[in-house]
Amino acid sequence: MRVWRIRADQDMGRSSLIFLVTVLWPVKCVVISTKEPLGSGSCTDYGQVFERTYSIPGEVVILECPLLHNFPDTPYNVTWYDERGSEITELEQSVMLKKTQVWFFSVTMQQQGKYTCEVRTVNECYKQATGLVVTEMTSENCVRPQWGVQRISAHVNDLLVCPLRRYLESVDSPSIQWYKNCELLQEDEKFASNKDMLYIRKVHHDDAGFYTCKLTFRLAGVIREIAETIECDVKDEYLMKPRVIEPVNEIIKVERGSSFRKDCVVEVHGKGILLVEVFWKVLLESKAQFISLNTSHRVHQEPMNESRTENGYRIVRTLSVSAVSEEDFYLNFTCLASSSRGHPTGQITLVPADPNLLLLLGLLLGSVALLFVTGVLLCTTFKVELALSVRTVFPFLYKTTDGDGKQYDAYIAYPRVLEGSSKKAEIFAMSTLPQVLEGQYGYKLFILGRDGLPGEAVVDVVQDALSRCRRLLLLYTASSLCSPEAQDWAEQQTGLYQALVEDSMSVVLLELEEIRQPLRLPHAVRLLKDKQGALQAWKRRKRWAFWDGKSEERVTSLEPSARFWREVRYHMPVRGKAKQRNWFSF
Repeated sequence: MRVWRIRADQDMGRSSLIFLVTVLWPVKCVVISTKEPLGSGSCTDYGQVFERTYSIPGEVVILECPLLHNFPDTPYNVTWYDERGSEITELEQSVMLKKTQVWFFSVTMQQQGKYTCEVRTVNECYKQATGLVVTEMTSENCVRPQWGVQRISAHVNDLLVCPLRRYLESVDSPSIQWYKNCELLQEDEKFASNKDMLYIRKVHHDDAGFYTCKLTFRLAGVIREIAETIECDVKDEYLMKPRVIEPVNEIIKVERGSSFRKDCVVEVHGKGILLVEVFWKVLLESKAQFISLNTSHRVHQEPMNESRTENGYRIVRTLSVSAVSEEDFYLNFTCLASSSRGHPTGQITLVPADPNLLLLLGLLLGSVALLFVTGVLLCTTFKVELALSVRTVFPFLYKTTDGDGKQYDAYIAYPRVLEGSSKKAEIFAMSTLPQVLEGQYGYKLFILGRDGLPGEAVVDVVQDALSRCRRLLLLYTASSLCSPEAQDWAEQQTGLYQALVEDSMSVVLLELEEIRQPLRLPHAVRLLKDKQGALQAWKRRKRWAFWDGKSEERVTSLEPSARFWREVRYHMPVRGKAKQRNWFSF
């Protein structure tokens, strides 16, 4: 199993941090890449990763190819070789190849060594090796030959994380059990487990020791196990979440041209290394800007002043304005205390000492009215453009689609070319749509006929593909979806029919031609169009309506308006950067 033991015994300065970790990201050796013959071509060799995989005889071992993060969207093939250079196959019952992994069902001492992962794309080839170490278990207290170290804090609630969490998505029916010194831990007032974490309430020094998490799962109808040991250290040092004592949303009256100073006071209770940064920022033109640290500037923040208190620490940082000007009024000056425990804030707003209340009220009401009217007009006219701009500029406001269990951004559905029907929907689906959405914007599409495997039943392909897609894009023209044959086609696609009728996923209708007889559309499509409308590619693109289809070059070069593509992107999944975090609440 992949574990490390790291100890830190020397105190370091404020700028140094002491971390004890149990699972490290793969660290590659620093080597000079070389190319040497392997198979039918040459491969760029990245040497051997520094990380090792440790196990004991008889357990399941999973080796993951260390190169795959370099090929997020490129088609590739993965081949594994053992230390002798022989290709690993599934001829032996004790070995299985699963996607990019090699599984050893019951590893032996003879199987330890170096294993090379070779990744081939259309034009390139890369390889890198990883090491497997198999060691007999000789300890009498169930401590494995290698283990990781995790530190928890005394007198508070804390948790341990199972290093096997990285395998949960690779196995079927996973379950984790926790042991301490060979004894199975039962959930009670002291211990509670949740998926891959063990929660320990009111940590005491007696809670230190060796903990083992065992992952039980089903593979090919057989129940198998993997385990790893953690050495738990209990430390007395613990810092609570910072508290901003002042300011607390204050409105301060000041004279124009006068100097102004305001302290931000933060208290941190507990013992340990203080890892809190306090600074001032201001919101200008809807963007937060940090106040300058240069004391020669008119508006600046002074260096932090830290001091110890009976209960912990006290931090003071002063905001200084040498001469208050008109532009300083009505701005939100925010003091932020940043730490791993949280980010509390406090705000102040500067206002003139003797304001004209009537003028102020009139300006306020006028500004609110103007902002309201402007906002309504902007949202009504430029809703799509504004939404796309916000997604681009502030991706961290939206949750990432990674880890949602979906493989594709959209399933592209269109009636296959029927006798006497137009080929426009098929050409648009197979050529124009991938060129724009995949080529220009990086979306991942599933197109029936392009991405399915030959010989598979269409109904099975549709149901399976829809379950792995976040959106359904249905393309149609007047001739492709209004005929009786096309209506039968739509009802035969069981998964597609359920998505349209049962509203099981977000559906976007792409109308490539003006439908002059909407009653001829399938009932489910007609209801969906009445409910949410359709994106009409034919608007402001008259040549689509009169296209005669004589030139293939003309077909691939014709595209709807830029407005149409913006509407399509607006309805596609948002690729944000914010990650979902689940914190255990005691």
